[in-house]
Amino acid sequence: MRDECNSEKWSFAGNHKVLKEIMMWREMMTQKNNFHTHTKRCGHAAGSEEDYVKSALACGMSQLGFSDHGPFPDVDFGKRMLFGELGDYLETIEGLREEYGSELVRGKGLVIWKGLEIEYLPRYRDYYEELLTKRGVDYLLLGEHFYMGAGGECVFMHDQPLSTEQYLCYARAVAEGVRTGLFQAVAHPDMYMRHPFPWDDNCARAADMIIDAAAAVGAVLEYNVSWLRRGRKPFPDGMRYPYPCDAFWQAAAKASVKVMVGSDCHDPACLWDGAVEEAYGNLRELGVEPVTELMGAV
Repeated sequence: MRDECNSEKWSFAGNHKVLKEIMMWREMMTQKNNFHTHTKRCGHAAGSEEDYVKSALACGMSQLGFSDHGPFPDVDFGKRMLFGELGDYLETIEGLREEYGSELVRGKGLVIWKGLEIEYLPRYRDYYEELLTKRGVDYLLLGEHFYMGAGGECVFMHDQPLSTEQYLCYARAVAEGVRTGLFQAVAHPDMYMRHPFPWDDNCARAADMIIDAAAAVGAVLEYNVSWLRRGRKPFPDGMRYPYPCDAFWQAAAKASVKVMVGSDCHDPACLWDGAVEEAYGNLRELGVEPVTELMGAV
């Protein structure tokens, strides 16, 4: 009889814990925030800044962070706005902030942030600092689509590497950028898994380097949604998404590192869709509690 009573007690305690987790996730899902948003300025997305603001309001979002691909002052790396467009981009967002932010006093408005997704190249450190100070950019996402190689050349992540050893170079570049403290978050940190190689020791080491660097400075790692919209692909280790990569996020789940969901939307209709909710569910299964606030995270 005592055992039965104890079983009932522990069953209640377990259910109470599950109930608390459900309530926590329900509250989290009501805080609809996104800080990875592109516009037609990058040349491979649709919609103006105002289109995304209207979509955010229709979705009942609380915060919207724009993070279109950032231009560099002296080199056009492609797939981004021209440097000459940067001023208009920031002014447009500031205007939308003034127009729609006035509704905040009535509890119906939207907090709008001015951000950029940009690669880390050491020679542009002064430029990143200028963006965050003189240019009035609120935050930078580190999206390392290319990095500086050993010989000073740019290595593009969409090019097929010879082996997974190149992932270590990518990870070192990301970790170096994170440790500058200039980047609030790392966009798709596991994007190196887009190539047709199975997870191996180099993949794991690259993950550890990035996770450790982010944890050390309090930077946020982004669980990127974009490939959840496009579906799994065949790889040597089976059908999976190029990213997010399960093995990477299983490693992150064991570390004291902040994680957020990033819509990485290139169309206003995808700002907050089923793929975003799927991402939150995936993290829940991993036991990861994502942050929904980015500003002030570092």
